[in-house]
Amino acid sequence: AFVTKEVILSGGAINSPQLLMLSGIGNADDLRKLGIPVLVHLPGVGQNLQDHLEVYVQQQCTKPVTLYRAQKPIRMVKIGLEWLWRFTGEGATSHLESGGFIRSGPGVQHPDIQLHFLPSQVIDHGRVNPKIEAYQVHVGTMRATSLGWLKLKSSDPRDPPIIDPNYLSTEKDIVDFRQCIKLSREIFAQRAFDEFRGPEILPGPNVESDKDIDAFIRQKSDTAYHPSCTCKMGHPNDKGSVVDPETKVIGVENLRVIDASIMPSIVSGNLNAPTIMMAEKASDIVRGIPSLREENVPLYKPKTLESQR
Repeated sequence: AFVTKEVILSGGAINSPQLLMLSGIGNADDLRKLGIPVLVHLPGVGQNLQDHLEVYVQQQCTKPVTLYRAQKPIRMVKIGLEWLWRFTGEGATSHLESGGFIRSGPGVQHPDIQLHFLPSQVIDHGRVNPKIEAYQVHVGTMRATSLGWLKLKSSDPRDPPIIDPNYLSTEKDIVDFRQCIKLSREIFAQRAFDEFRGPEILPGPNVESDKDIDAFIRQKSDTAYHPSCTCKMGHPNDKGSVVDPETKVIGVENLRVIDASIMPSIVSGNLNAPTIMMAEKASDIVRGIPSLREENVPLYKPKTLESQR
């Protein structure tokens, strides 16, 4: 395939750095070990991997108001047919309709914990149907300080890369995740849940000490599917940068990367909308359209960081 202008790589935070390295763009020492001719030495390719980790806090429900019965085989068929016919019913929503962002403690500058509520029990990412009437909250930190990486397993493009997200490798991340559990329990203990609250399923009533909470998090936490930052945007003089502020790969002509991999650091929330925003702005850059600028945009600030979450 030949192009007359530019190539835009949009493989995502895993495949974009993988394709760059397969093409000879990456850490020269690693590429030579695999017999890949080095085109450009960019040690930042595949580094700086950031993701959102989350854990489930589950509560048994005392009333038949969850999705427990909806996930029975016959009921699922009926729900699917209703959606196909009318686009209505329980199949017309993801049911993750309630959520929020809160601060992990006093003095925190911006909300650093995200919550999603679901009227169901999730087991093995939904591959196993719920066992009982239950509800849960998906909770995790937004700005983890643990950084991961990915490297090539071989020069064969069909081989998946080696990925090490390096979750919970800093003490701060462990402490912050501990707060996720404690604050979720605090929410579920509110009066609004009194008529629905049964026994706690996860972490479970026996998990009380910080040591036990930490062990539960290490055993049960999962990715929120937000890999990013592996082709970091930055100044060409920054050894960790992969693309410049114009989304162009440093040291290569006519090649851009435009996807979540070019984030310098992960955003405080889901990646979908910010990635679309980056693509829109990048398309303007490619077409030579100047960016929109607004002056004095109002920014919410809490009255006091010491008391408000």
